[in-house]
Amino acid sequence: MRPRKSTWIWIGVLIAAIAAAAILGGTGNDNGCLHLLAVALIWSAAFVLVVRVLANLFRLVIRRLTLRLAFSYFLIGIVPIPLLATLLSLASYMVAHQFMANRLRREMTAVGEAALAADGNLPEIRADADGVIVRSGLSWLHAGEKAPWLSGLARPGFLASEDRLWLAIPAGARSARVLDLSDPDTPGMQRLADLTGYEVAIEMGTAAAEKGGLSIFTHDEAESKRGIHVHTKGGTPASPVRRPANARPAGGGPWGREWIHAFYLETVLNAVEKESHTGRNVAILQATTSPATLSDQLFAQGVAEIGRVFWIIFAVIAGILLLVYLVALAVAFSLVGSIARSVNRLTRAAEAVARGDFSLRIHSKSRDQIGDLARTFDGMADSIQRLLLVTARKERLEAEVAMARTIQHKLLPPAAATLPGFSVLAHFQPVAEIGGDYYDYLPMPDGRTAVALGDVSGHGLPTGLLVAMAKAALSTLLQAGHQSGDLFSRMNDLIHRSTEPRHYMTLCLLAYDAAKRRGTLTNAGQLPPYRISGGRVESLALPAFPLGLFPDKTFPSQEYTFAAGDVVVILSDGLVEAADALDEPFGFERFEAILREEGGNGAESLRNALLAAIAAHTGERPPEDDRTLVILTLE
Repeated sequence: MRPRKSTWIWIGVLIAAIAAAAILGGTGNDNGCLHLLAVALIWSAAFVLVVRVLANLFRLVIRRLTLRLAFSYFLIGIVPIPLLATLLSLASYMVAHQFMANRLRREMTAVGEAALAADGNLPEIRADADGVIVRSGLSWLHAGEKAPWLSGLARPGFLASEDRLWLAIPAGARSARVLDLSDPDTPGMQRLADLTGYEVAIEMGTAAAEKGGLSIFTHDEAESKRGIHVHTKGGTPASPVRRPANARPAGGGPWGREWIHAFYLETVLNAVEKESHTGRNVAILQATTSPATLSDQLFAQGVAEIGRVFWIIFAVIAGILLLVYLVALAVAFSLVGSIARSVNRLTRAAEAVARGDFSLRIHSKSRDQIGDLARTFDGMADSIQRLLLVTARKERLEAEVAMARTIQHKLLPPAAATLPGFSVLAHFQPVAEIGGDYYDYLPMPDGRTAVALGDVSGHGLPTGLLVAMAKAALSTLLQAGHQSGDLFSRMNDLIHRSTEPRHYMTLCLLAYDAAKRRGTLTNAGQLPPYRISGGRVESLALPAFPLGLFPDKTFPSQEYTFAAGDVVVILSDGLVEAADALDEPFGFERFEAILREEGGNGAESLRNALLAAIAAHTGERPPEDDRTLVILTLE
């Protein structure tokens, strides 16, 4: 894969920028801005080139269908696994965190109740019905202060002084005992660690709602996170970290190491009186444990083996699911391989066809869409092979037809000629490669000149052969001295014997004697010629059957006397039958009108007027029959 022109440009920019940075760095002068610009160009060019290299590698990897399908299955079947594992890990951690947090709160309640039962000398707080303190064992909480939280205290809650946290334990109506949780000598936190089995600590903080979430200001932490921002505020340190007395030794690896952290936050009971723009006081219980400890607590039963049963069930189901997934993955890759093999066979076959080899076949037995495509390809190759053979035959036939057309045109005499006693001007327009019309002028043994115009039914090569046969027969019979009706009878018998009944020929022949200005007209189904004499147009009609339809037929002849300057027009039916877009033929009336108008202006003017009128009548509609016109001007 050749690099694009722009890639070479970026390579040049990278080399130039590296050279410029090296030169500027070696001078030691103050070129801070220039050096910074060179470094920026280096990084920009390197980034663009790396992106293009990765894109090219990606296109190279997925270039072949096998790799493309494998990559698609990788995206569909493999990539979701780590994503799902990440989601499950996050969900598991959230569940573990909430489990530990709820256990911290529950066991803290148990710690308070146990302390109240074990120590009757805990400081007491008592309030009257109005929520005003009437008795206080705390130096920072004085009689006469309001304590509305005391009357609704149903479970142990937290109190906060300037630098300490206390646990308020309900001890009757509007009465509570308090336990100092910040005192290192107080066994409350140790008991909490023993009950939970976690490494625990407690500290006081301040919570404030912000636009981005919730901010917690603690005394010893300086970590800030989105959603929960933790700040260092300074002050007294948090309570010491307490480990459970019966804690298992920290093990190695992720399972035994203590790395799962959880925390429980609760607003202190006297936070209402302490609220300000900085937030409200909260108590923060923190715990750390290992996955092993947490697993023992989650699956704890009166019979220890029950937990192992749950793990065995989980492992068996996970193994079954993994096995199913691996089998499905193997089936998928097997399908990919079969598709790739079929496509590769199609590719090789298509390349063979491109080289001109149409003999290669795929012969796929698969019943899927790829197999249908392969069979369609085989059918296409067969069709192309047959088409090439037909095309070759057609090309040979067309070459033969073109040669026949050339021969036919050479069989016709020149369109303009001067003969004894008259001049000839002809027009021949075949509708096909080989036309069915024919005209000729031939000398006769008795000194006369024969002018003939014929029309063979149909078009194409058979018609051309019949025209050639008719020309040869006419020439031979004339040289043999046959004339008029006898000549036509012999030609009729010849055409009838040589062709099918649907092939026939109309023929008009004028044998002209220049010395006597007399002509003998014989007609076999051809349109009657016209004589233009003294401005008058006369139709020389001799009705008769065409040649070749019936055997033993006679054909009429008529002798005419002509004058100097007379014009004889012999035509085929393609001229008067030329139709316009509405299928209206040009007709005899229009034809005869032009003969009357242009007959005295010379043969060329008459020919041009006739052809122009017919072209104007038909418009863009192509001719449907041969058009032949022969004009004789008598001297």
